[in-house]
Amino acid sequence: MKDTVKNALILFVITLVAGGLLGTVYEVTKEPIRQQEMIAEQKANAEAYPDASFEEFEGFDREKAAGLLAENDAFAGVTIDDVKVAMVNGRKDGYALRITSMGYGDKITWILGVTGDGMVNGISLISINETPGLGMNAGRVLVPQFDDVKIPPAHFTVTKTADTLPETVDAISGATITTRAITNGVNAGLLYYEQVLKEVS
Repeated sequence: MKDTVKNALILFVITLVAGGLLGTVYEVTKEPIRQQEMIAEQKANAEAYPDASFEEFEGFDREKAAGLLAENDAFAGVTIDDVKVAMVNGRKDGYALRITSMGYGDKITWILGVTGDGMVNGISLISINETPGLGMNAGRVLVPQFDDVKIPPAHFTVTKTADTLPETVDAISGATITTRAITNGVNAGLLYYEQVLKEVS
């Protein structure tokens, strides 16, 4: 009995010390991690909407955005996390939406630039952790397909046949799930623009 109590006390002390150390590490690293995330987002904003400066969009309602996306099964796993106003030469030119979508292996987060007339200005990845050599090719294969799309499509569609229509997205070979995750996220952002941002543009 004494040995059981002794072992339990030792385990309790070890757990307490380990918990304290983890808490200390978290507090020490929390701010540097937040700073790095802010830098990554600022860089992505600039890539998705070049020549713009960015201001907070005061009308962003995360719950309203979630409710809008919940009406369409294609947007399952997609969230609109933040919206900023893209300012060019001191005037509102469009928006930068931070979007997260569930890929094959993990969440993918990126910025979607949408012009004031609802066209895709570009996208830029913030974080992605897909399969090396497949989904991790998204930056090289997918991102350029959304650059400066000068049509306002109702939605983008994924193809595996190298279609040249501007509203079609060529899937990454062997990574259709990653392709659909990003494409569905872009479509979700465009829907949010049409239903919410267009009214205040």
